[in-house]
Amino acid sequence: MLLMLPFFDSDECIIPIIGLDNGNDPASFTQSPPIPDQCEKDISSATIGEQICIPYTQKFTSSPSSIHVRQLTSQYFNALEVFVVNVSSDNFVQQNGDWIVNFNSSRTDQQFRFMKEKATCDNIGIYEITLEYGDGNITSIEFEISLKDPKLQHSVTRINDSIHVHCEMRNTCKVKSLALLVNHGESSRLIPDINDCSNNDRNSSSTVSADAIIPVSRFSGNQTISCVPLMTDPKLAANLTSTMGIPVCGGGDCVPNCKDDPHGVAYFRDRHICNIFYQCSNGDMISQTCPLSTYWSHSECTCVHFNDEICDRITYRFFQPVTSFVKCTNASLV
Repeated sequence: MLLMLPFFDSDECIIPIIGLDNGNDPASFTQSPPIPDQCEKDISSATIGEQICIPYTQKFTSSPSSIHVRQLTSQYFNALEVFVVNVSSDNFVQQNGDWIVNFNSSRTDQQFRFMKEKATCDNIGIYEITLEYGDGNITSIEFEISLKDPKLQHSVTRINDSIHVHCEMRNTCKVKSLALLVNHGESSRLIPDINDCSNNDRNSSSTVSADAIIPVSRFSGNQTISCVPLMTDPKLAANLTSTMGIPVCGGGDCVPNCKDDPHGVAYFRDRHICNIFYQCSNGDMISQTCPLSTYWSHSECTCVHFNDEICDRITYRFFQPVTSFVKCTNASLV
């Protein structure tokens, strides 16, 4: 049985779309971006929105008459790049769609460069470049463009009696959605009702996110929450998965304010967890845990033997949570 949890209800899912394709706009090509002096790598690996630059390092014996560029594989079969560049001089720059071809026969290194100002999802794949010469000779190379794996952002915070979970990945081409799981030992349960937001576009990238707000009462001790990217590569998905523990407390109403007694020593019990107490000393707060089989007694201001009528022995949670923080009256007993 799945753990039925309430969901974070959002009226609108707004995701910025970056790197929009303006390849059909002639005005966008009135000025080519600058050609770098040197490409960093023979195999391109970039982040969405960053520059791609592939060098051809072979020393030419003569200038080619034409350069043919063909994309052999792509995750979008209807988006394969194919174009031909006619070499008009020994040093020229020509733009074809979003790609820029630079040829300079006077250079002994990286005389031919194939680049794009901003990488997009449909650039992933294997390319073939063929150079034809006036004497009939032909040379060709293949190279692969791969994009760096995106980073996953995951946060689990507690605000009063609720656990707020947020998971997000931007600039990704491989993740379609994110799953939130509650783990206890070796078992995991899907959080079924979440606010799932995604944008998938081959020319920009995908941004996916998932949010949930879960009552604290739904959790027991030693549980964690995982954010799992759903993708075709299970090994990569495992490497990107993030797991975080359930915070004991978070937010101004969950812990006592030690600044109210900056020069003295005071003790408080936690509002929800019965074996945790807080010590305030000279304005600083220290969270402490009672020994096994004991819980914090507010009336005695110390850890005492477990009382099954007050606290759940399995979850260590009060059956009746405390509504506010009150200083111990018998602090001298500690």
